[in-house]
Formats: sequence, C-alpha cells, structure tokens
Amino acid sequence: MRRIAWCTAALILGTFSAAAAGDSGVWPASRAGEMGRGWVNAYCAGEDSMRAFLATHMAPKNLEERNVTVRVQKYQELREQYGRLQLQSVEESTAEKVTVKLLDADAKQRTFIFTIQDGPPYKLVSVMIRQPMDGLHGMFRGFHL
Repeated sequence: MRRIAWCTAALILGTFSAAAAGDSGVWPASRAGEMGRGWVNAYCAGEDSMRAFLATHMAPKNLEERNVTVRVQKYQELREQYGRLQLQSVEESTAEKVTVKLLDADAKQRTFIFTIQDGPPYKLVSVMIRQPMDGLHGMFRGFHL
C-alpha cells in the first residue's frame, strides 16, 4: 500500500513538473502543427516515408528551388547527425508557422520551425533548424531543409 502511494505521488509530481516546464508534448491542432507532426513522423519512419511526404506536402514552388532528391539528401545528413526526433515542447504556434523543440537521439534540444503557405492548399514551405552561434550570446544561425 505504501509503495502504491509513493508511486502515485511520484507520478503526479512528475506530471506537474513537466507541465510547469512547458513540456506539452502535443502538437498544435493547426495546419502548421499537423504539417510539422507529419514531417517528424515521416522523418522517423525512414527515407521512403520522407520522400513520399515531401512529394505530397511540399509547396511546388519550393520543390522547384530544391527538388525532392536534394531534400532527401539533406534528410539523410540530418538522420545521421540527429538520429530519431521527438516532440518535447511547442514554443510558438500561428496559423502558418509552428516553432517546436525536438529531442534528438542524444536527448539534445533542437529548435525546428515549420512554415506553411498562408492560403490553400496550405503546403509546407520550409523547415528551418535554429541553432545558437558559437561565441555570440542570443544570436542564431539557421538553415533550411
């Protein structure tokens, strides 16, 4: 009985501390949130899934600039560097953009920004990874996938 009480207390405290830390772990119920979740799911599922996701959900104009083959090569580099990704928290969410913290395979936080078109058919425009620059407090360098 005492063990059950301790386990219950630990579970409740863990839930409150995660909520207090801003760890929602739930994608926003928006087009941008759905697109970000879809991208991460495809990323984790493997190269074939990512290729299919990009061909289906990337805005045609953006595919003209960087086609699926080039984007899959970048995916392979990211997969090699980060391993699996999972949602840790949502930082900001609007109709066209969602900024999230994702945890990589080494449990390091990575900030990803998913941007979609502001009108129909609401395709994915960009995925950007924001990273701190070495030696410049508060400055960021980013790159687009």
